[in-house]
Amino acid sequence: MALRRATCLLVAAIAACGAAVPQVPGKGGPAWREFSTDHFVVWTDASEDRARELVGEIERLRQVVVGTAFPRATAMTRSFVIALRDDAETDAFMPGDFFAAVASPPNGNLLREPVIVMSASSNAFGSDRVAAHELVHAISHAVIPVQPRWFAEGMAKFYETVDIGSDYADIGRAPDYRGQPMVIHHFEPIREMLACKTLACTDYAFYATAWAFYTYLANAQSDRLARYEAALVQSRDPDQAWPQAFGETTPERLDEDMRQWVVAGKHQVLHFKVAFRRAAIAERALGDADVYAARAFMRYELRGDRNGARADLAAAEALAPDHPIVRALKTAVCGPACRP
Repeated sequence: MALRRATCLLVAAIAACGAAVPQVPGKGGPAWREFSTDHFVVWTDASEDRARELVGEIERLRQVVVGTAFPRATAMTRSFVIALRDDAETDAFMPGDFFAAVASPPNGNLLREPVIVMSASSNAFGSDRVAAHELVHAISHAVIPVQPRWFAEGMAKFYETVDIGSDYADIGRAPDYRGQPMVIHHFEPIREMLACKTLACTDYAFYATAWAFYTYLANAQSDRLARYEAALVQSRDPDQAWPQAFGETTPERLDEDMRQWVVAGKHQVLHFKVAFRRAAIAERALGDADVYAARAFMRYELRGDRNGARADLAAAEALAPDHPIVRALKTAVCGPACRP
């Protein structure tokens, strides 16, 4: 997840955020549509023009990420995207100071597939970069379902600065802020970075080190990075994949090599000419049950709001008892009362 501007912090402002959730379509709210491609299923209440534009953007990003990071990938797992129409609606479902979130297996979500929730039309500075960061998580987890945290965050940081044009993609630009070089936090020892398994240890030093290590591998050890990715796909076990790519090289030696590269090595911005493919898009209208079910998922998974999720889930179940999201969420959200 990535930071955004401050959200509703005062009681009155929180109430205003709640009011930003519109009625479902059957009660006069905006229309919800599903746009599906071979790689994504997008549910959104954005305008049809913006929704199709967004689908094109995420398909182009996927083509760049998969084509450059996983050129031999054959996985066709689709990612589920919930694109809320604006920041105000997104605020109502996002935790704390976030404006885009991803929940990918195996760390967690009840749908058991990569899911990203984002604003379809954000006015927040840096939102495009954060959306790219989270989309890279979803895209990469569709190819490599089991990833160590350093790899997931390092790759997302590496690709979040991607510049995609009509027929090119520039990848690997260093992080910046409003166009100026960003002062990155100090690095932590790679051994500590590798040991980080939970969100509790993902501080600024962790993100800086994960970005630097992934960028170092992409620039100076691309063959080793490719072997590691292939081993992750095959074994689905980071502990088994590591020696296949790094052998007996110690984290301390990698520390030394990475830091030397950061100081004196050649950092390349990778430029690719790309023939972007136009994705075939299937469209269908979503009903009230779909909207209630999606809201139940967001409330439970993103905010931990069991009561709000239970109310939305009950509304969805009343309309569509066999809805797949209802079935996936029911026991976890409702507890023993929902069990047969």
